[in-house]
Amino acid sequence: MNTPTQSFDFTSAVLSPLITFTRTGATATRINSSGFIENVAANTPRFDFTLNTGGACKGLLIEEQRSNLLLQSENFSAINWAKSAGVSVNTDAVLAPNNTQTADEIVFSGANLVINQFPVVTGLTISASIYLRGTAGQTILLSCGGTSTLVTLSNVWQRFVIQNITYVSGAPIQLSTFGGATARTIYVWGAQLESGSFATSYIPTVASQVTRNADVATITGSNFGSFWQTVNGGASVQATPSTVLGIRPLVQFDDNTANEIIALRGNTTNPELYIVDGGAPQAQLDAGTIAASTPYSLTGWWATNDCKARKDSGAVVTDTTATIPTVTQMRIGSDGTNYLNGTLATVNYYDSFFGQPIYTRRKNKVFSSLL
Repeated sequence: MNTPTQSFDFTSAVLSPLITFTRTGATATRINSSGFIENVAANTPRFDFTLNTGGACKGLLIEEQRSNLLLQSENFSAINWAKSAGVSVNTDAVLAPNNTQTADEIVFSGANLVINQFPVVTGLTISASIYLRGTAGQTILLSCGGTSTLVTLSNVWQRFVIQNITYVSGAPIQLSTFGGATARTIYVWGAQLESGSFATSYIPTVASQVTRNADVATITGSNFGSFWQTVNGGASVQATPSTVLGIRPLVQFDDNTANEIIALRGNTTNPELYIVDGGAPQAQLDAGTIAASTPYSLTGWWATNDCKARKDSGAVVTDTTATIPTVTQMRIGSDGTNYLNGTLATVNYYDSFFGQPIYTRRKNKVFSSLL
């Protein structure tokens, strides 16, 4: 088995000094090792864990720029949250997903609803999300832009999402319960409305909309030159995308233009090795099928007229006509325009390959390496 020339294990929750990381503004959040949502300072990488439990680190969270269009995302007593007759709100009633006493209690005494009245442009593609808790098995109707779903609550916090909606009519985000005189109590926190086809991590708001800027992780200059081999090489990546809509880069080597590219990426549901040399596509190897919120490994290796790719332990796909570009930097989870919007567990780079890839398992996850 070949040893990687350079290896990055983001499940260690430590960023290599070779990587330059930026994200302007202190508006981003992550789930920490205790299972709570927390704010993260500007230019600080987000190593993400699991809500409520923490557990093992899932890896480095890379997301595009997004804004929370709702106001008062944690204060359901605020005026922009309209309550029908029979609805009462007790503010800061219980511990929220961020481990502070900021979650509100909402009591419905019949067929009532709570609506956020922020206007949305008709025809806009939006995604809505909210954290809810209640009695196990309790149901509530969550609606956004004319689309509704019946969700089942539990006695721990869950984030519920309605995404990829073309806004037509109705309230941007709405909670409602049904019929009967029996009071129903739920706990709510962290409402979010985004312009986009999928939901991203939580962005807290108060009196105005808030934007979280993109996560940018790169290796350039002498740091890149210390391991890059110009003749041939390869890479293996394990990632979990939160969406498979569009181009979702895992790792890209380029010259800061679109003319010279070696990329491992998701292209909708297709995991690909994509190569461009001199502005001309050389290889676009589809290695199988991927799904949102499902971890996968993708390996690619390249030499002149000999490029290969493989997803997990699947079939190797090949291209025998490619020329190899000259690149000067490495982008992690981005191609400069598109973003993974998910977590990267590991990235391994190899400066040469002399055989076929083999696959091992670590912590019940598939990782690729090469002979």
